[in-house]
Amino acid sequence: MFECLTQLWPESVVTQTLVVGSVVGLIAYNLFKKRYNLPPGPKGWPILGNLLDIQGDLMFRRFSELSKTYGPVIKIMLGNRMAVVLCRIDVVMEALVTRQADFAGRPYICFINTITEGGQDIANASYGPRWKLHMKIASKALRHYLMGDNLSRKVSQSLNITTKLMRKEEGAFDPFPYLSLAISNMMTGMLFNKISENTDSETYKTYVVNLDEFMKDAGSGLLEDVIPFLHLCPTPKFRRVVGVAGRITDAIREEIAAHRETFKKDEIRDFTDALILAQKEAEEEDDPVLMSQITNTHMVQTINNLVGAGIDTTRNTLHWALLAMALHPDVQKKVQEEVDSVIDPDLNVHVSDREKLPYTEATLHEIMRMRSVVPSGLPHSTLCDTTVGGYDIPKGTMVFINHDALHFDPDQWEDAKTFKPERFLDSDGKMGPKPDSWLPFSAGRRVCLGETVAKPELHLFFAGILRVFTISLAPGTQHDFEPKSSGALNTPGRYQIVAGSRI
Repeated sequence: MFECLTQLWPESVVTQTLVVGSVVGLIAYNLFKKRYNLPPGPKGWPILGNLLDIQGDLMFRRFSELSKTYGPVIKIMLGNRMAVVLCRIDVVMEALVTRQADFAGRPYICFINTITEGGQDIANASYGPRWKLHMKIASKALRHYLMGDNLSRKVSQSLNITTKLMRKEEGAFDPFPYLSLAISNMMTGMLFNKISENTDSETYKTYVVNLDEFMKDAGSGLLEDVIPFLHLCPTPKFRRVVGVAGRITDAIREEIAAHRETFKKDEIRDFTDALILAQKEAEEEDDPVLMSQITNTHMVQTINNLVGAGIDTTRNTLHWALLAMALHPDVQKKVQEEVDSVIDPDLNVHVSDREKLPYTEATLHEIMRMRSVVPSGLPHSTLCDTTVGGYDIPKGTMVFINHDALHFDPDQWEDAKTFKPERFLDSDGKMGPKPDSWLPFSAGRRVCLGETVAKPELHLFFAGILRVFTISLAPGTQHDFEPKSSGALNTPGRYQIVAGSRI
């Protein structure tokens, strides 16, 4: 083309024309392209962005430190991906409630997309009509299963098994395996009607041992999530974590297949049966075209969400709870005085007992305030150009909620660093209204699916353990209430206790 033009005009004229045209085009692009009033944030490095600013530390603590400089809405770069962190309750509620439709998405994360078989779960799936139907089916199944005493029976059964094993310990011991057994029994009992008598059972190994291995590698993050081209040649760590996740998924798939073969509509044995029933009813009630998109894989991944979050988050919360009681024996004594008047020595607990245990619940609320296990939550993604806190947030931006900053905001909490369960009680000693800035289960359209199970489960397990034992740290040992983890998780590390029998 250039040769044709030089035949008509001198080469210098053609060159000048091309240069002028390019400059005019560049000016026009910059004049008319959409400009965003982006939030402030730290300067990053080429390619890496701000990864060095948050690497090797507690990510949520770094977010809180950055908010002191840049305000409640912070822009950071994770590699070449822009993310926004919300660190104050007003901007969080603006995003999750006022503009909840704008912030209801989930970002594409290579690792998550791989282990959820293309985002076919609930927690990480893209927001849309299929996700709404999927959520409707799962929520209906949960409500069906939780009718009556199903939850109470599973908690009581699991409590009795766990406390019996703990009684056999002479001297100091690590409570984490027992908490893992207690919560995994609760979840596998609820999901599959399977209970393990000890940590040697195949069910325990499938769901807890594999989960431990998974969290060991995945908890610190994966390079493939910030350097996308690595998925073409994954690291050994990535392949190892995906393989472990696959073993759990395969086991769930086998459970569902076995349940389908023996399913009876009038005999719902567990959540898996309730999920199958809800799916069949949806096939009759909802759009058949849309329903055809809810595959068996969606059902597998629904249960996968409950296994992962239901076991790991709950056992780590209880792990923090026992440590808190060892460090605050005065609070432990008050909890025990309350539970002694409500819970019988046989530990046949009931969900209805919860309303009689307000101080116990307030203590758990304070533990979850101070030590949320996943303090940055699952990241959101904007589904359109939107705003928050007066700043523009482009479509597709990853958004983190810094729950830790909300839970320690001095404008929302008096003596925020002091362990004080009474802050959640009213003048009559009953649970008061939930403070806006207490948000361990998130809010809005992506609120935690398992909240209706987790809250009563935690409450009853905590009450039951303190009905049986007085918890203290092993003689001669010290352990503070600070996180012993890194990255996005918030865990207390391993410690040893002495569990003195009370009954």
